[in-house]
Amino acid sequence: MSSAQCKYCNHCKQNGRMQTQQNREGRKKYYCEHPETENIMDGSYPINNFIGFGTMTYESPLALKTTKRWCPLAKK
Repeated sequence: MSSAQCKYCNHCKQNGRMQTQQNREGRKKYYCEHPETENIMDGSYPINNFIGFGTMTYESPLALKTTKRWCPLAKK
């Protein structure tokens, strides 16, 4: 699955918005909720499962066009 894209993955979940102000919506924050991300280590620390931000529109789709290097689905 080398051509995987996070924006189309079922494990990509939106969690909150950044910089929401009175007259405009902020960008959505996207995280990987795959169960194997808890076991992936960066040195001796667990990775941060943050994927990226959405665009500055109301729908705010994920702006990332590829996948993260640590993606458990890309390694299979």
